Amino acid sequence: MTVTDEEVLGLIKEALEYSAPEHANVKMSMESTLGELGINSITALEIAGYIEDKLNIKLPDDELAPINTIGGLAELIRRQI
Repeated sequence: MTVTDEEVLGLIKEALEYSAPEHANVKMSMESTLGELGINSITALEIAGYIEDKLNIKLPDDELAPINTIGGLAELIRRQI
């Protein structure tokens, strides 16, 4: 299954709206860092959990922990689909 950047970005935005509605309207791109978006480690885990449930995948903790950009998260999601 091939997933476009736009589809992954949409899913991440959806997860952000669910996990941290106060950050839902921020403008993001694949280059955006989690810190720039106001996403802390707890919120990042909530976003990952939402995506795991939505796509029925597992995002390995050891691969998730070092990610600090939306593009990095998108690439991890693509590898697990």
